[in-house]
Amino acid sequence: MNSTIPKIDYKIIVNQNDPSFEDESKKFNYAISQYGFLLLKNTLIDSNVKKNIFKTYKAFFSLTLEEKNEVNMALTSSNRGWGAPRGEQVNPDYNPDYKEIFDSGPFKKVSSKFKNLTYYSENLWPSQLPNFEENVNEYYDLCTQIGINILSSIEFSLGYSENFFRDKFKNPMSLLRCNYYPPRKSALSNKDYGIAPHTDYGCLTILLTDSNPGLEIKNPSNEWELVNPKEDEVIVNFGDMLEFWSGEKIKATPHRVYGNNNERFSIPFFFNPQFDTIISEKANIIAGEYLSKKYDTTYSHKKL
Repeated sequence: MNSTIPKIDYKIIVNQNDPSFEDESKKFNYAISQYGFLLLKNTLIDSNVKKNIFKTYKAFFSLTLEEKNEVNMALTSSNRGWGAPRGEQVNPDYNPDYKEIFDSGPFKKVSSKFKNLTYYSENLWPSQLPNFEENVNEYYDLCTQIGINILSSIEFSLGYSENFFRDKFKNPMSLLRCNYYPPRKSALSNKDYGIAPHTDYGCLTILLTDSNPGLEIKNPSNEWELVNPKEDEVIVNFGDMLEFWSGEKIKATPHRVYGNNNERFSIPFFFNPQFDTIISEKANIIAGEYLSKKYDTTYSHKKL
């Protein structure tokens, strides 16, 4: 199947003075409303940034089990640090996901009214890797900047007022993760996925992938379509929260990773608003309450 995932030029959609802005905006509107996924080129994530962040995370997943256990999130009440194999179950109809993860959240000072909440916990960092914290936080900042600009483009595309979304991200509940998918074993069943079919439950996701394709999305034709971005493209998709927030003008699209014979790494940045953001007055959805409930029911150590 030939890919039909919309390809968007980041430099154009963030610059309303660009002569191609109107045409690019039409493609962008189709992507957010009909596809729920897009491939974004010409972002701030260049080849050097990509190489460095993958190298950083691979060094962590190469540590011994004992070393990784020093930052095991299962020993905490939050979602910071290393998640062991089967540490997350995004879809209760399938087995826990066949992967390891490393999660980190905001690293800058947050408002006093949020700082003691479970999912604003301090990050955990591996002591064996002195540059790990700095590299991860720099990438977190970079994704935050891209995320804000994407939201600005969405505001324009949907005819919303400026800062309809953006001023709700002063104390974000954003989460940066690296997924490590080991080679798939023959003993696994059709209930075992790297990550089972699901929609993201947050706002928007900026996803960086390695050279081993694995992500499949449910396209508008209701077919599973393999996503295979070029070296200079990042994947962007939208979650349930943004679908609610936009009155379903934005689509949250199901996706999955089955796995193959090769190990695979992917780095999603989940860009989420601050805890007290009202996502839907009609349905009485508060961002932090909604996210906390999802975390409590998908992280294996939170369900014990």
